[in-house]
Amino acid sequence: MLSLIVGLYLAVLLGIGWWCHRNRISGMTDFLLAGRRLGVPLCAAAMAATHFGGGAVIGGASYGYEHGLSGAWYGIATGIGLLLLALLTANRFRSLALYTVPDFLEQRFQSRTLRVLGATLSLVALVGILAAQVSAARAAFAITGLDPTAAAIVAAIVFVVYTAIGGLWAAAISDLFQLVVAGLGVVFAAIVVLASTADQGGMRSLLASTDVGDAYFNLFGAGPALILWLLLPTVMYTLIGQDFDQRLFAARSAAVARTSALVGGVALIVLSVFPVIIGMGARALGGTDDPSQSVPWVLQNLVNPLLGGIILAAILAAIMSSADSLLTSATSHVVKDLWIETLHRGREFDEHRMLRLSRAVTIVVGAAALVIGLVGPGIVTILIYSYTLYTAGVFVPVMGGLLWKRGSAAAALSALVIGSAVAIVGIATEFDIAGAPVEVVAALISAVVFVVSSLVRPEPEQR
Repeated sequence: MLSLIVGLYLAVLLGIGWWCHRNRISGMTDFLLAGRRLGVPLCAAAMAATHFGGGAVIGGASYGYEHGLSGAWYGIATGIGLLLLALLTANRFRSLALYTVPDFLEQRFQSRTLRVLGATLSLVALVGILAAQVSAARAAFAITGLDPTAAAIVAAIVFVVYTAIGGLWAAAISDLFQLVVAGLGVVFAAIVVLASTADQGGMRSLLASTDVGDAYFNLFGAGPALILWLLLPTVMYTLIGQDFDQRLFAARSAAVARTSALVGGVALIVLSVFPVIIGMGARALGGTDDPSQSVPWVLQNLVNPLLGGIILAAILAAIMSSADSLLTSATSHVVKDLWIETLHRGREFDEHRMLRLSRAVTIVVGAAALVIGLVGPGIVTILIYSYTLYTAGVFVPVMGGLLWKRGSAAAALSALVIGSAVAIVGIATEFDIAGAPVEVVAALISAVVFVVSSLVRPEPEQR
């Protein structure tokens, strides 16, 4: 039953990719940006689904197990990130008709170096997170009785193929489908958990015999430090992440981009509660001592095979909705930032030829992430550190360049290099400043460098 449900789900995704290939894709802009024709439903779903991945479902349940209701703050942070994206950058970024975030860096500061550094940091981070999604798929399949490695390979091949043939159109349409599937899946699982705990006196009474206190049932119970450190890095990356901003660039208009980010943000805040309920219920029912096994335990012990298969498909949907977003974003860096704007600067490019290149790059990047995710967990960890480096180094140049006219190119380059360097030192030494995430500390130092350098050595002519 599980194999049949998952197989049907994967077949639907391939069908979406093929339909987009036949009816929507005629050039590179169609492939990378859906022809800049996304309306609110597809654009909002694409942005929300990018965050609502395996980490949001399995990680959200784990946070719920450990911290109770305040474990929802990771999911809430993703929603707040999109709301701020709508208020701060959506109109401006879409109006500039960009392809990538490094496009903005070069356009704002007239620096190809900033483009290359920003694109490289983002590309490595995206490949690392994509490889982590492959690992998450293998973990999800481990509870089914199927061979987890073989099943993860099949799932990875499917999302690479439908993305390679259908581009961002396929990713956006499948994201809408997958967000509905994933959302309904976690809601059903949470309802099952609540019903099971109700049969035994209720979640609060079951947890009364454990070591949790009243704070466990308080949204702010984990304390301001944990909430803040969950909130800040997530919001920072959302504001500058290529996987989110690419969806803004693909919107039909600036107004659509802004509305889509608002709708996606609200959807994520609502959805963030349900994985937390699953984790709290797993702890209340005493099913597992491992928070990360909350969702697998619920699937194995509380639901019938049919519903379990649907919920497993929902988890897979969450993983793949993040994966296709990461894949299209990584491809845009290689094709637009590195190939067109760096290696072949000034040459005219043919949309059809760049479409073929984009598809080839998508397959290569997807294959690399698959191999790394299966055989190199240590490499995945190293690559994901570049997510920290990207946020630490690029956040201030992008937001400073967007919000402050006096910011200079030299200041932006200094801020990027020093922010990334501080992050490297922080990762290597594991320094601890009030428990703050290293990217937050690095970004604060980067901001000081950006402001001081811009004031001391301003641009000859301010834009």
